[in-house]
Amino acid sequence: MEVVDPRKIRLIPGQSIEAMFASETDHKTEVGIFVRTLSDPIPPNGDLGIQERAGVVKFDDLFLVLTMIRIQRPAEELFDVWWNYHASHGAEHFRRMSEQDRLAIHFCGEGGREFSLTRENTFRQFFKSLPSLMRKTRRWTDIEFDRAVRGFCAESYPKENLWEMIQTRSEMPAREGPVTVEDYPGHIPDELRSYYTYVPGQGHLIRVIPSMLEAEAMSGEPDRYLLPAPVKTVLRCGVRWVKGYPVAPIPFIPGHGLAVPPDDAEL
Repeated sequence: MEVVDPRKIRLIPGQSIEAMFASETDHKTEVGIFVRTLSDPIPPNGDLGIQERAGVVKFDDLFLVLTMIRIQRPAEELFDVWWNYHASHGAEHFRRMSEQDRLAIHFCGEGGREFSLTRENTFRQFFKSLPSLMRKTRRWTDIEFDRAVRGFCAESYPKENLWEMIQTRSEMPAREGPVTVEDYPGHIPDELRSYYTYVPGQGHLIRVIPSMLEAEAMSGEPDRYLLPAPVKTVLRCGVRWVKGYPVAPIPFIPGHGLAVPPDDAEL
């Protein structure tokens, strides 16, 4: 198991990685995130306005696990960290992230680590949901994983797009009262009307099977894999019909649902 020394790690400006390290207080081995800001190192005092998000993206036949950190003060910066389950000790990193109550974020400068912050590990439940999905995938090489990350980023960068892509629906306001497909202000194709639903706080939705779960859905009970996505998202992405079920190329986040643009919500 590779363990890095936080005092000696070197990153280029804007870089961010995950790595195993030993705590200086109790020498306990844990997984942490290392970042280097584009500007001068941020002072360790004060509220940095840190926010965190996570998601899973299927690119070709690889599952790319993404965690992101946004720092709002003194200047806004976004850091994306990609996790490879099939890397050496990758499964061990996933397991530790699912068990750690706390997560250390190490801020590095030109000479190595400048300071560290330890926060609640808000990624814990997310990582708990991943092994059952990952164990069903084929093993890929480190080279294949790196190529997939570069390919996906070439299509999806800048980082602001990634941040919006993994927006969760829990941030949307609620609406009262029963709503039916007849209340939708636009046009829903006849073949999709039976998959329409309305959820307070999420709005007008179409239940679809995310393409990354298509194989599992079609080999089991497809109804169990129907997940709600905004009507706008479904109509824009389009659907394929497999065994009478709509399948859409929308990223899926275990534990949260489908990753869709916030602006697509129609409340």
